[in-house]
Amino acid sequence: MTNYEIKHFNETVIKGYAAVLPLPTIDNIKEVSEKKSQHFFSLATSGKFPALMAESADKIGYALSEAKNDHLEYFAGANTSTDDSAAEERVLPAGEYVVLKGQGGPSRQLFDRLIKTFFGEILSENPDLYKEDTFVVEALLNGNPQDAEVELWIPLSK
Repeated sequence: MTNYEIKHFNETVIKGYAAVLPLPTIDNIKEVSEKKSQHFFSLATSGKFPALMAESADKIGYALSEAKNDHLEYFAGANTSTDDSAAEERVLPAGEYVVLKGQGGPSRQLFDRLIKTFFGEILSENPDLYKEDTFVVEALLNGNPQDAEVELWIPLSK
């Protein structure tokens, strides 16, 4: 079983760009993962994500997944002072988070593995670790999506 830890994070304001994706299910999880990658790739190739990272306070690339009524909002961004008027803001609230870590290999594969581990293994043994109406944070720590160092953060309370 993959180990996890509980860490306290301060409030963090993320500026970035949202994509509307299908809610993940057993049947479409691969498609949703591909759409997450496509969103990041489009932001990278358009120059929007590099601009966010250039002004980043912590040099972490963030993605925030949150189920809305009938879709998944996938928000990619950075803790940045950039002044892009098209960028939106999301707030990661201060508090205790479940943290899973991974490294070595493409970031999307690492995140997908950690998500599967959390929801498929850890949560079944510790159902109190997840609130139904919460979100999941993917954090790329080393700036290298091809040979990534990542963390998955799940808030203990919303």
